[in-house]
Amino acid sequence: MSKKNILTYGHLAEGFQAFIAHEYPELNCLLAKDKEEVEKLLPTAHYIAGFNFLSKMDIDHIEWIHSFGAGVDSFIKLNLPEKCTLTKTKGKMGQRMSEYCLSYILQDLNRTELYKINQASKTWDQVIPKSLSKQSVIFFGTGNISTDIAQVLQPMVKNIVGINTSGKNKEFFDVCISFDNLDIGNLEANAIVINTLPATEKTQNLFNKEFFSQLENILFINIGRGNSVDEADLLEALDQKHIRQAVLDVFKQEPLPKESTLWEHPKCIVTPHISGITLLEDVKQSFKLAYEAVKSGDEHKLLVNTQKGY
Repeated sequence: MSKKNILTYGHLAEGFQAFIAHEYPELNCLLAKDKEEVEKLLPTAHYIAGFNFLSKMDIDHIEWIHSFGAGVDSFIKLNLPEKCTLTKTKGKMGQRMSEYCLSYILQDLNRTELYKINQASKTWDQVIPKSLSKQSVIFFGTGNISTDIAQVLQPMVKNIVGINTSGKNKEFFDVCISFDNLDIGNLEANAIVINTLPATEKTQNLFNKEFFSQLENILFINIGRGNSVDEADLLEALDQKHIRQAVLDVFKQEPLPKESTLWEHPKCIVTPHISGITLLEDVKQSFKLAYEAVKSGDEHKLLVNTQKGY
């Protein structure tokens, strides 16, 4: 049987090629060093592996794409051929994103920024920290990443609420509510809201003025996708104290433009899309599982439903 060609390019590609050569003799990994070489090698490829580098290219012959990231919206926008299977990487992103969220939650509750200011001015002011055990955490999205974070937070917080499409309860969530049954005005004041939703038409600007105006003193963390937040409305909500602090790791445009007001807002923390950064070990682990699922035709959590967008 002839070997299948799998084309890879960009960040992590060299390590991935070495991994394929060592583990999968039935695959021939084509490493493109630049976009020109991608276009040259693409017609001979059966599979694709990497972050999206296929914009405006003919991929009608591609049988399978494995994304090096957990987010797959950029691939779905390519209008994939019907026969093409799309899979994604998970690895230990959930653990890293849990640590990211927990670190900023604790900074907020312990008033770290205030004490930095007080230290600079040599001010002794005992502002009492808030207890994590008395906090409610509300997740928008209850997929793999949210579940991993909820598992970490559950022993430490008051309760965990999940907002999802079906409203079906999931492990590590005290209660789940469907989007159709969600009353934003009933969300608890002073809660922690964490967005992990993917980029789809339904999530476009989900977090907007109408949403934010019904909140009271919320800590808002976005580790999902930037398309879900109307950034102008978010800034207004920060000024009006609907949100006490925003921790943003994803944005509509990345890198975040230097002229964006988000950089300078005192209640906004900006990080450069690093909460769940992909490591080569994540790619290796997920590729093994995805490849077996693709070969066998079995269902697997790494398989993407391109109609739903996740």
